[in-house]
Formats: sequence, structure tokens, C-alpha cells
Amino acid sequence: MKCPSCGKDMRATRKDYRYEESGLENVMLKDITVHECKCGETLPEIPSVKRLHGQIADDLINKQGPLTGEEFRFLRKGMRTSAKELAQLLGVTTVTLSRWENNKEKVGPQSDRLLRYIYLTRSKGLVASQVAKRLEGIMVGIVDRKPPKAVPIFIRPAA
Repeated sequence: MKCPSCGKDMRATRKDYRYEESGLENVMLKDITVHECKCGETLPEIPSVKRLHGQIADDLINKQGPLTGEEFRFLRKGMRTSAKELAQLLGVTTVTLSRWENNKEKVGPQSDRLLRYIYLTRSKGLVASQVAKRLEGIMVGIVDRKPPKAVPIFIRPAA
């Protein structure tokens, strides 16, 4: 593979890769092929970004504890929902939504729960009873008393 920056050959190695392109600081792809060039360019080989983002979203939906602003934004973008549309669904202004997504204000537990609910119904096509069962166990962990923190997400590509 040729480097898109300098045109020289890149070297392929298998290694862990911090997937910062997701917009999340805590996603580590385990043992994937990464192409590296002497000029500093690095290109990960990700066979199915859509499936990968689905796995990340599942981990976020099942996360015990409140979502961070970055995680909130990742789920919104995963639904292909504009900030304006999501703000209307949640009953808040776009300014408030922006503050949440940029960690300027903490997301309230009701909005956190509602976002997870909306994600599951829109992206997974689940009906209310299925969503309730899926979220039941994690609802207790989404409380206003705890500050949101990113939890590590480790994903090993499918064979």
C-alpha cells in the first residue's frame, strides 16, 4: 500500500489501535492490521466500519453509568439524527444539546435514558417492551450523582 501523504510504501503490522476517528477517546481496536509510513502517516484496516460502530454503540447503550458528551454525540450521529431533531425529541434547545455534547454541562439522567431508548427504537428497531427489558438493568447506574466518565471499549475484529 502506498502512503497517501508521501507516496512511499507503507509497512503493515498487526497491533492494537486507538480508534480516535470515532470521536471517542476510549475505543481500542485489538490486533488489527495497521499500515504505517516513515513519514508518520498511519492507516488502520477496518473491514466494516458500520458493524464496528454498531458494536461501539451497543457497548455505550449497555454502559453502567451516565454517558459522556462524546458518547452522547456518537449515539446521535449513529442514528443520523441532527442536533436540532434530537433537541426537539428531548425537549431541550440546540444550545443545551451542544453543551452536553461538548461536556460544558452534564446530561441529566432522564435525557440520558431517553437517548438510549430512542437509539434502540430507531437503530435496532426494537419495540417498547424489548427496549424496557434491555435497559432495565442499566437504568439504576444512570444517576445524577456520579460524574460521567468514559469506560474503555476493547473490540476485537470478527474473524
